[in-house]
Amino acid sequence: MKNPGRPFGIPGHSRLFKLLTTEFHDALKAYEIFDEFLRQGFYSEQFCLKLVAIARQKHAVSWGVRRLAILMLEHQVLKVPPNNLGAFDLLFTELKLKPAPGPNQAIVGSVLQEGYTETDLRRFIPEFRNKLKRLNHVHERIKGKRTSEVALRAFIELSRCDCKLSLARYLFTPAEVVAQILNELQVTDGVKDFVRTQPTFVNDQLSHALSRLPDFEADIVKLLAENGDIYWVSETTSAAINSLVEYPLTTVVTVIKPPGSNIEFEIKRVGRRGDNPLNVVYARNGYTVSPSHRLDGGSMQWLLRFEANAASKLSYIYRRVHQTEAPIPTYISRSTIYSVPVKKDRVQTLAYFTEPHLFGQGFREMRIAMRESVDAFIEEGSSGLPMLPGELGLTAQFISQVTPAQAILSGTTSFRLDKLANYLSDDGPRTYFEEGLGSAYSKADERRLADTILEEILGCYRPPQARYRSYRQYLTAAFGVPENRARADEIYLSLLKQIATFWGTLLSVRGYSQGESFVARNVGLRSLWEAGQWKVKIIFMDHDALAIPGTNDKNFLARNALPEMNLDERYIWGGATPAQFATSEVGYLQALYRVSDTLVRRGKSLANQALRNSYRKTQQALLADPELRALFNEQFVRRLPDWDAFVSGYLQLNGDKLAVAAWKKEMKKTLRAKGYRREAFDSFEKAILKNRQFLERYRRLYDHETQARRV
Repeated sequence: MKNPGRPFGIPGHSRLFKLLTTEFHDALKAYEIFDEFLRQGFYSEQFCLKLVAIARQKHAVSWGVRRLAILMLEHQVLKVPPNNLGAFDLLFTELKLKPAPGPNQAIVGSVLQEGYTETDLRRFIPEFRNKLKRLNHVHERIKGKRTSEVALRAFIELSRCDCKLSLARYLFTPAEVVAQILNELQVTDGVKDFVRTQPTFVNDQLSHALSRLPDFEADIVKLLAENGDIYWVSETTSAAINSLVEYPLTTVVTVIKPPGSNIEFEIKRVGRRGDNPLNVVYARNGYTVSPSHRLDGGSMQWLLRFEANAASKLSYIYRRVHQTEAPIPTYISRSTIYSVPVKKDRVQTLAYFTEPHLFGQGFREMRIAMRESVDAFIEEGSSGLPMLPGELGLTAQFISQVTPAQAILSGTTSFRLDKLANYLSDDGPRTYFEEGLGSAYSKADERRLADTILEEILGCYRPPQARYRSYRQYLTAAFGVPENRARADEIYLSLLKQIATFWGTLLSVRGYSQGESFVARNVGLRSLWEAGQWKVKIIFMDHDALAIPGTNDKNFLARNALPEMNLDERYIWGGATPAQFATSEVGYLQALYRVSDTLVRRGKSLANQALRNSYRKTQQALLADPELRALFNEQFVRRLPDWDAFVSGYLQLNGDKLAVAAWKKEMKKTLRAKGYRREAFDSFEKAILKNRQFLERYRRLYDHETQARRV
C-alpha cells in the first residue's frame, strides 16, 4: 500500500508523472514545469520569466497548466527577499504593473482599486508580499524533491481555484476569462430589460458601482452583460468551492469568481440541472409555495426590478450616510428569457412550456401546477392576458404573470452563513463531498475543506501543526492557534458592528424586509483585500421583500411596520428559543467563530452602541441632506422624529395616572398642531401596546435628548 506522505524520488519522478496523468489532460507539459519547479531551491529569475511566458500562452498551453504556472510563480516570488528591488522591479514590469523599469518608476494607479494603498515601489512590495502570503500554508509544504504526494495534491487543487491566484489577473485577459466561463455554461437568447421610468438612484448606483470595480472585473462583467444573453447551468458546471464558475450546492444560481479577484458575480437564476431547467411548482410537501417561487429554476421579471430598486435605494442611503459602500450587491443587468436550452438546442419559452415532446418527463404535473398557479395569480388580484383558449392560452397567461428573466449581480458571496455552518459541522465533509459533489473523499480532502472555509472566515489563517485525526479535532486545533483565535475574536466583533450599522440604517428610515434580507440563507461572509490587508465582510443579499417608504408615503404606519421589523430582529438576533437563536445571524456567527461568553457579552454591547450610532446618524443625515430627502415624501421626513419622541415618552410613563393623563393630553395637542389626524395618537398607542417588548429592547434608539426639542 503506497504511503501518500512519501516524497517523490529521483530519478524520473515516475510517481509524479503518474499523479499528473490523473490530474491534467496535457500531463507531459505539467510534468515538465513541475520537474523544474521542484528543483528550484531558491528564487530563479530565469524560471520566473519562463512561468510568466507559459501563463500567457493562450493557445499552446491548457488553462489548467497555465493556472499551475501562476501558482508556481507566486511560490517563487515569495522566495524573493523584500529588499531585492531589482527582482521586484523586473517582475512588476513583466506583469505590466509598472509602465517602465526603474526603482523610481511608480506602480500603476489601478492597483489602488484592487485594494492596495501604495504605488511607490518600496512601499508597495510589503503589501504585495502580504497578499501572496495568505497561501503560505500551502507553499510551506513544498519541499523540493522531498515534497509529499499530499502536499502536491494540495498544491494542484489550489491551482484550480482561479480566484485564489493573485497574479492571474495580470496574466489572463478579460476576453479569455469570459470564453472560459462560457465553456462551463449553456447560453440561449434573451432581451435586455429596459425600464424607461426606472428611478435615477438605480442608474446612479450602477454607474457608481461599475466605476469602483477594477478594470479587469469591470471588463468581464460588461462582456457577460452586453448582449442580454441568458446563461444556464450545464451538466459540467462545477459545484466545487472557489471554481471559476460555481453552481453552489442547493442553489439555482451560478457565481463567477474571476482569476485573482475577491469580487464575486452572481447570475440569478440559471435553472436546474437536467432536462428541465425551468419548471412550474405550486406546492411542495403539502404546502403552497410563495408566488415568487412558482417559476422553479428562474426569476420573475417584476420581482427582479423591485429588488434592484429597493436594494439600490438602500445602498444609496447607506453610502450617503456612512461615506462607505453598503454591504449589498449591485444589480448590473437584467434580461428577459426568450429561449430555454433543451437537448443541446434552443427552444422558445412558450413552446417549451406547451409542447410535451419539448418539455419531456413531468409535463402533466407541470401543467397542473401551471393551472393552479394561474388561478392563484387571478385570485390574488394580478392582471394578465384575457382568458385565451387552449393549451397555448394557459401558457401565455402564466408567462404574462411571471415573465421569466435573469439578472447579473456584483458583490455577492456564495459563502452563506447556513452553508458555512454546515461545512464546519461534523457532517460537513460528507455533506459537501458525498451529497454535494457525489465523490469519495480522504482525510486530506477533509483537511483541505476545513482550510478553505477557515481561510474565508478568518481572512488570514494558519493551519494547526497537530496531526490530523478527525475533522472535529482539526477544527478545534485550528481555533486553538493563538493568531487564529485572536483573528476570530476580532472578526466576530467587527461583523456584529457591521450588522448593527446596516440594520440601524434601515430602521432609521422606517424600512424592513420581513426577515428576507437577514435570514441566514441570504446573508454571507466574504474575505476582501482592502486597504492593504485581508478583511472579512458580511453581505446581505436577496432583497425581494425589502420595503422602504417612498415619495408617496406621507406617514409612518407603525402598526404595519413593527411586526415586520420584529421579524428582521428574529433573523438577526434569534427568537425566544435556543433553536431559533442557533439559526439566527448572530447564532451562526457565535458557532462559526466559537466565541467565549465574555466575548458574547462584549459583542452585544458593541452591537447595541453601533445600532444607536447608525440609527441617529442616518436620521440626522435624512433631516439635513437634500439628496436623501428627495427619496422620501417631505411630510414623512418632517414627521420622522415624532414617532421616536412618542415612543420615548410613552415608555417612560410610570403608572402615575395624573402624569399619564397630562402626557397624553400634551402629546395629542402636539400631534394636532403638526397636522396629524385625531386618530394618530390612538394608532401610535395601539402599535406600541402590540409591540411593546420589541420597543422596550430598543428604547435607547428613541430615548435621546434631541427628540423632545424636535417635537
